[in-house]
Amino acid sequence: MICSKKTLLIACMATGLSIMPMAHAQGAGGSYLVEYAQGQLSPNVLSSLKVIGRNGSNYIAQGQLSAQQVASLEQLDGVILEHDYGLSLSNNSLDYLRNNSNSLDVLNNSELEPYWLRATGINNLPLALNEIPVCIIDSGVDSSHPDLPNDINGYHSVYAGFWNQDALSHGTHMAGIIAAQGNGIGVKGALSEGVAKLQVHKLIRTAHGKNSAISGGSLIEAIEVCANSGAKVINMSLSGDQFSPMTMAVIDRLTYDRDVIFVAAAGNHGSQIKKLSGLHNDSLHYPASYHNVLSIGALDTNGVVASFSPANSEIDLVAPGSKIISTANRSHFAVQQVGVQQGGGAEKLISYTQIDVGVNSQSMQTALPAQCLYSLTAADVEQQIAERTLSYSTRVALNNAQSSCKAAGGKVMVIDYPQNTVGSVKGLDYYTEFPTLLAHQWPVVGDTSNVTLNISSFHNNYVVGAGTSQATAIISGGIARLWSQNPQWSNTQIINAIKETSYDLGSTGHDNVYGYGLPNFSKALEYLHAGREPDCPQEWYQNKPYSGGEKVTYNGIVYTAHYWNKNLSPSAAPSMWEAQGSCDMNNASQSQPTDGGYSTLDFSGLEEEEVNYSCEGLSLMCGGGR
Repeated sequence: MICSKKTLLIACMATGLSIMPMAHAQGAGGSYLVEYAQGQLSPNVLSSLKVIGRNGSNYIAQGQLSAQQVASLEQLDGVILEHDYGLSLSNNSLDYLRNNSNSLDVLNNSELEPYWLRATGINNLPLALNEIPVCIIDSGVDSSHPDLPNDINGYHSVYAGFWNQDALSHGTHMAGIIAAQGNGIGVKGALSEGVAKLQVHKLIRTAHGKNSAISGGSLIEAIEVCANSGAKVINMSLSGDQFSPMTMAVIDRLTYDRDVIFVAAAGNHGSQIKKLSGLHNDSLHYPASYHNVLSIGALDTNGVVASFSPANSEIDLVAPGSKIISTANRSHFAVQQVGVQQGGGAEKLISYTQIDVGVNSQSMQTALPAQCLYSLTAADVEQQIAERTLSYSTRVALNNAQSSCKAAGGKVMVIDYPQNTVGSVKGLDYYTEFPTLLAHQWPVVGDTSNVTLNISSFHNNYVVGAGTSQATAIISGGIARLWSQNPQWSNTQIINAIKETSYDLGSTGHDNVYGYGLPNFSKALEYLHAGREPDCPQEWYQNKPYSGGEKVTYNGIVYTAHYWNKNLSPSAAPSMWEAQGSCDMNNASQSQPTDGGYSTLDFSGLEEEEVNYSCEGLSLMCGGGR
């Protein structure tokens, strides 16, 4: 049988991953995830698969399958297939601190204590006493950044390249929020004092060029590697809109077997208009909406839900997600704006995607020789969208065009494509270090001899971002610092303490906008030290194994398990459970917000940079152009 697989994606910072689903017909060949038991598959099929995870005794594998192989698997009982859709990063909305301001000088000589440390009570926690490894599944990290801890390890692949080379700045930004050091420069992160250990799993090689697509199978593999390497907190600042049973099964197993806490961005697809209309039913995004993942929404600097933060039934917590300053990839030049001027005419800003890897794309004003404009065919576009790749002949043609451009004295290459497909291409399967832009709706027709490009690029040690990505990293860092006070606490105890002591910002109790509210990590520590437990145990969940004596809440009633059981609810197997009484799952938190750290911002101006979030859908860096 074929299970519908949801697209996954590295989500949003006011930078974000945009998702690129591939069209598949049932029974068609392509990239698949396969769950199977030992001995079920033929050698022919096994030779096409790579094992990436487990679900109980079953294997989860990833591979390219022919239509014939898919047809044969569909006939096998107990074998599950999911289309392995892809994601891609699109580069936008990281607002780099400008060199023409004094912001950079301030951060080179002084240290910013971000407002969110106070807003969440992280600043009132003791320093991190014990090692709680945090794994960041993202775009890599600038591991030698002077503001990041020394104890960073990672995992790379032939596909994604070296983990310590960030494909843009998203992973480095998350790492700084979690663990930028208290060293007198730059910014402080949640683990700025005491023990900080980071693991990084890199999923992409470039933001929009070669190997920028991320398969759902790669996410499963990254989760398994993180857990097997000892991570206790896994940060996934990524999201997608489709459900994957295999991904959920892996997360469930590691939650119960390895005591891992998963934290993920809820997505940046919220609507201010819907919120003002009282509609709190935005679509669920994953992995955030899986049962054993904390789904994180974002607040603005006034402590109110951010316009882009989604509202739905799976939101667990919110955290600051606006005007967040953190570390950036110092080697990456991010193109922020492209203007085209023809002859003496007015400059026209264009929509674009930066294809090059960002090592040479400095700000420039330059002529565009005719040899520096390359046009894709409709067939090229169709192949890029359907297969996430370009033909060998097209890549050769692009290389030849680049050589001709350089020979003509060109400083940048522009790639356009047929107008009837405008907006459908978000990236290209092409690797280059030469400044290269994919132009959407190229405005020049005919001769380019009198065309001038005005390109504005920024790169710096620090960058301002906005999105549920940042909010997610704040929660991950806070959890690690809280848990470091006593590693013997279980993941359930940590999560219960955070939920029970959060600032209740919305309707009484859990609601679709704020979830349980804004964490107060210092209150959570008091809760744990006092040995308190919630009035209502966690709700019964079909995929969790329960031991004798363990309590659950089911339909508003507290039950105690008589014996070990799994997949047996109190209504389905009443002999396995004993009712203890009723409880109200919607009790409000006793913690009430005061100033929350919102009324003052350190180093005036640094965190007042505005970042406009304009993505529709998902992304790590949505849009790829203004």
